[in-house]
Amino acid sequence: MVAKSKYFPGLKDEFLLEEVNPGEPREYILDILVDADALVALAKSDDQNHKRAFSISETLQKKGCIWYISPFTIGEVVTVISHKVNQASARKVLKELNRQDLNLLTLKDEFIHLADEWFSKQSKKGTSYFDCYNMALLERYNKQLNAIFSFDGVYKRNGFKTVEEIIK
Repeated sequence: MVAKSKYFPGLKDEFLLEEVNPGEPREYILDILVDADALVALAKSDDQNHKRAFSISETLQKKGCIWYISPFTIGEVVTVISHKVNQASARKVLKELNRQDLNLLTLKDEFIHLADEWFSKQSKKGTSYFDCYNMALLERYNKQLNAIFSFDGVYKRNGFKTVEEIIK
């Protein structure tokens, strides 16, 4: 049995379920890019997407998944927790995220321009550069990544699949 994370009850250690049921193989493995808003929703029980995030996380674990983050995800998560909850909670979340040993995806220097290009294509006020970096990752690793775990509409608006679309 895989232990549940203390601060992210919807996630299992290392975000990868060893077996759905003893002796039964996983249905399939999904490679999922995780946006900061999904991790915040899992960490904050009063987040408007907490129950939804927990349910999605459980479904992903049953199907079998590997979670990936950008180099900015953890920093974005703990900053949001610090602002919306408090610094002590942000430190706990930071410690837990670091313990999870998440898989990091980055853009090589020759592809960093893709994030800038995605940002330049956006017209909506308040567009996050970090979301554009994620879109560049989704574009660059499109043969590996199945979807993004996020509640942010920018991904759908730009033609990327969210986990809710692929787990139904």
